Amino acid sequence: MKYVCAQGSRQGGRGANEDRVAIVERDNAALLVLGDGLGGYRGGALASATLCQVAIKAFRAVRGARIEDPSNFLALVIFQTHQALKRLGPRLNPPIEPRTTCVLCLVQEGCAYWAHVGDSRLYHFRYDALVSRTRDDTVVDTFRERGILDERESRAHPDKSRLLACLGGRQEPLVRLSSEVPLRTGDLVLLCSDGVWEALETHEQARLLAHPVLESGLSDLLAAAENRRQKAADNISAAALRWQDAPAKALGRAREARSVSARDLWNEGRERAARARMKALKDAGRD
Repeated sequence: MKYVCAQGSRQGGRGANEDRVAIVERDNAALLVLGDGLGGYRGGALASATLCQVAIKAFRAVRGARIEDPSNFLALVIFQTHQALKRLGPRLNPPIEPRTTCVLCLVQEGCAYWAHVGDSRLYHFRYDALVSRTRDDTVVDTFRERGILDERESRAHPDKSRLLACLGGRQEPLVRLSSEVPLRTGDLVLLCSDGVWEALETHEQARLLAHPVLESGLSDLLAAAENRRQKAADNISAAALRWQDAPAKALGRAREARSVSARDLWNEGRERAARARMKALKDAGRD
């Protein structure tokens, strides 16, 4: 795989940086992870760091040549993080409720798969134009999707950051999963916290990331977001990957875009195990 990637984070006008970003790689895959710890709850930085730790550990634990079910892998990482935060908070003295948003992207053999909870976003750009972006778990973005608000109105809405879902909260989240996206030469995926997208419009992000050196473009992106908001700037974090190889072919390793619960994942695992047992019995019968 031929690609370049970059990451960065700035504190902005906040007293601490509760965002965390990570990129981890292997021969045929790269995993990008971003979490925005919730500042309204103690332990935001702990929550986003836990997300990165769980994701990196899971990625490095893969022993096969590839991750056979990328979407389920991403969902499992997210649910494991949620459970880890639920166990961690009550053990501390005093007890806390560490919470975070999350967005993850796995690029494997030229195809991209992503998953998210909350309002940290993934943008997919092609030829410096937006192909798609994730939908925030907020009422405001629901209004935008239904045509009640446009993109600019939703960015300026006072409730734009009021979340309906996160990791570590009292309710188990639904994880939004993408379909499989074969990448074309020059395609770029951007993961970012709300400190980026609140400050910069989509076309501004695309223009800055068009820099021939991705690391420089990402640095310019973060600086522009911070300069735009000045002392009002939130934590500002991003990770990006630009595909430099030939256009990839679909591999058929993911369903259409969907939302899944932990129970859905459990039931799917039981069904796969049952099918595997049936196949093994049939194969044994032929012998």
